[in-house]
Amino acid sequence: MDKKIVLYSESDLAGSNIARILKGFGIKNIIGLDKDILYIKERDFDINEDIGNINDIICIVASRHSSKSGRPTLTCHSPGNFSHISAGGNTRELAYAPAIYLREALKLLKFKREEKGINYEVSYECTHHGPTELRFPIMFVEVGSTEREWSDTNACMIVAEVILDLIENEPENVPTAIAFGGGHYCRKFSAIEEYAIGHICPKYNLENIDSEMIEEMISKTIPRPSIAIVEKKGMGKEKNRIIKLLKETDLELVII
Repeated sequence: MDKKIVLYSESDLAGSNIARILKGFGIKNIIGLDKDILYIKERDFDINEDIGNINDIICIVASRHSSKSGRPTLTCHSPGNFSHISAGGNTRELAYAPAIYLREALKLLKFKREEKGINYEVSYECTHHGPTELRFPIMFVEVGSTEREWSDTNACMIVAEVILDLIENEPENVPTAIAFGGGHYCRKFSAIEEYAIGHICPKYNLENIDSEMIEEMISKTIPRPSIAIVEKKGMGKEKNRIIKLLKETDLELVII
C-alpha cells in the first residue's frame, strides 16, 4: 500500500483549514511548512524524520486556489512547467503525477459537492507551477477562488474528506493517460471516467510540446500511461503537429 503524506503551507488559509480538519480526524502524516508549497525542494524536508523511506509515497497538498474570476471551485492537478518557470519548479520539468489518485480525487470531489449541495464547480486543472523536483508523486487538491471560499467550512470539509479517503483507501486501477488541448480547467477531460489522467497540457502551452516534453509527460505520469487523449477542437494550429508526434510513441491515441 502507498504511504500518503499531506503537505500544506502555514500561510495558506485554505490549506491550514483543511489540515486542521484532518488533524481532527486523527491523521498524523501532515507536514506544515512556513513557505509556499509551489517553491519547495527536497531540502525543505528532513526526509528521514518527516517522511521516512521515499519509496511508495504519494504526497497530497491541501491548498487554496486563486483565479481572477473568483468563481467557487474545487480542483485537483499535479504540478509542472512545460516551458519557463511561472511559479516554482524548474524549466521544462514536470513532477510525478499520481494519475489514479487524481481520478479518484476528482470523482470524490464531484460526489461530495452533490452530497453537501454546495454551488462549486469541480474539475481537473492542467499541469502548472511547481514544485517539480521531488522524487515522489505529488498532487494538489484545492479550494478556490477567493478568501471567502478558503474560509468556507463546507468546502474545506469536502477537501479534507476527499484527502482522508485517499489516505485510507487504494483507488481503482484503470488505464492511465496523458492529455492535450482545451482550457486551463480541462472541462472535457474532467468528464472522462474510463481513464486516469496524469499530466495535461492545455492549448496555451502546446507550442512548447516536442518529443522530449512528451516523453517527460509519459515518464512522470504514474503508473506509466498507455493512452494519449487529444481534444480535437481544443488544439488550434498545433493539432496536426502534436498528433504526428504522438503517433511516434507507443501510446494509443484517443481523440475526443
